[in-house]
Amino acid sequence: MSENLTPEEIQEKILDYLKKVDKAKNKDVAKAIGLPKKIVDKQINELAKADVLEFLYLGTSFVKIKNK
Repeated sequence: MSENLTPEEIQEKILDYLKKVDKAKNKDVAKAIGLPKKIVDKQINELAKADVLEFLYLGTSFVKIKNK
């Protein structure tokens, strides 16, 4: 499935999922959108670099939409 998606499409899926939850672990995002964690990790990092997402460290790391 991921072979047919552009990085932008993957990022859109990530953001759509994160709009539905307060915060999530990368592995949960990957499971929810049906893509390998390695691919999701890369796009989450790109979104964080673009200042769209932020990481939370609450004993373990989570990701969330910035300012949500």
